[in-house]
Amino acid sequence: MSIFSKFLDNSKERELKKSMAKIHNEVEREYKPIGEVGRAIVQASMNCREAVKELIKMPTEEEKQEREIFIFYEFIYFYMHLTMRQAFGVLSEEQIKKIQDFLGPVIASVAIDSYFAHWPEDIKEKMTGEFYEKLNDAEMEYAACTQSETSAEGEERIKEKFRALFLKLCSNVADLASNEESNLTLLIPVMEVASKEWAKMHLGKLISAIKESSSL
Repeated sequence: MSIFSKFLDNSKERELKKSMAKIHNEVEREYKPIGEVGRAIVQASMNCREAVKELIKMPTEEEKQEREIFIFYEFIYFYMHLTMRQAFGVLSEEQIKKIQDFLGPVIASVAIDSYFAHWPEDIKEKMTGEFYEKLNDAEMEYAACTQSETSAEGEERIKEKFRALFLKLCSNVADLASNEESNLTLLIPVMEVASKEWAKMHLGKLISAIKESSSL
């Protein structure tokens, strides 16, 4: 091989490395902010689960474990809804689709692997499909609970809609935590932890970071 040929080979290698570095930086810039949103959703859901799992009233440990899983998933559905609700007011349709395409598989994988990582892949695949179905059902449920007519306007109207969302979450979690008709006592502790974790997420900042980082 001549010196000239060796120079060309080295030049191509340097160009390849530069191109790969550029791609890596672009992917990092595009998707790191979305990853931060995913982490915030999972962390808030885990914190809520830990805060309320002692309130689960089931006769056996197996039933308690099952309800804990359902409650964890319910918090995920809720914070996913809040995230997309925030995104719709700020991002373009294409940006929103990018968030959905990225977060859906990641969140579903974390949700299933949190309890079933050691299970066979075919069973986990089926469970993932069921998780998506439940996520879609919950999205419609939470969206519907804010559709009722109200005379309030502006900021007060927004507050009413959020109160409706949190009350729906609290009702769903209370129903999962206990089969007793007197489960209304669970609403306040669930409301407290859910609103606290929502505030800690700083969703407005996270969504703004996605908008600023996106090349779309």
